[in-house]
Amino acid sequence: MKTLLAAIDLEPESALVVKKAAELAVQLNASLHLVHVVDDALTLYEPLVEIPVRHRLKQAAETALDTFFDALPGAVKPDGGRHVLLGKPDRALIKKAAELNADVIIVGKHHMDPMRDLFLGTTAERLLRHCDIPLLMVNTETTQPYQQVLAGSDFSRSSHHALQAGLWLAPQAQVRLVHVFDPPFMGFVRHDQLEVDTLMDHQKVRIEREVKTEMAHFLADDDQSRITTEIMAGETQACLAQAVEKHKPQLLVLGTHGRQGISRLLIGSIAMSFLSMPPCDVLVAR
Repeated sequence: MKTLLAAIDLEPESALVVKKAAELAVQLNASLHLVHVVDDALTLYEPLVEIPVRHRLKQAAETALDTFFDALPGAVKPDGGRHVLLGKPDRALIKKAAELNADVIIVGKHHMDPMRDLFLGTTAERLLRHCDIPLLMVNTETTQPYQQVLAGSDFSRSSHHALQAGLWLAPQAQVRLVHVFDPPFMGFVRHDQLEVDTLMDHQKVRIEREVKTEMAHFLADDDQSRITTEIMAGETQACLAQAVEKHKPQLLVLGTHGRQGISRLLIGSIAMSFLSMPPCDVLVAR
């Protein structure tokens, strides 16, 4: 049985994350664990007070988490659980995910704390840096199964890891696999437009062959039947944003590590950009 870990902050918006996680657990016949981390930064001055702040925070969190768990569908509860942890959120979540052998970590949009995010980054960002488990950020209110998925791919292992996770999370969805390439020779003004267009056409034909080769190598036949490919030329983030606007997917799937060199930084920054302002639910994997 697969395992989903829903990390929630117990704010009212957490209900959205729990509902989506429960829907996925039922759809995928997976176990669901709700996890809340009491940030140890909140108990930094505990020795200075008479009543242990840590204990009170943990008790309050357990009571609130019980409320979320009790509202889960009956079919989800027997194999699931709820856990209140103490520590740094990203480290505690990574450790618990490993203990549970979780297949996906589900989170909601974080509450902005400008100074903390400036120096430490969001919990989602820190999870992506140090955790190999795919991360699903829930952004939409609908709890219906995903029907339209858009996946960005640069043919790296990371993007295929993300795609495979997306195929599992959305077993009945139509998947559009988008690859973006930089137009060749655009920096050379000596080339006239016709020559540039010809060069781009040749590049596009070559990349289309690569897409077919990669698809045949990495995907099973029954998966390929619901996947269509699209090739775009231009700046990666802008093209992906255009594709999202055009196709209106319920789920955007991205990898964070490109094939080599600077692309790793580029792909990672693109993924974090979409996570910071998600146009829909976003699934990211290393």
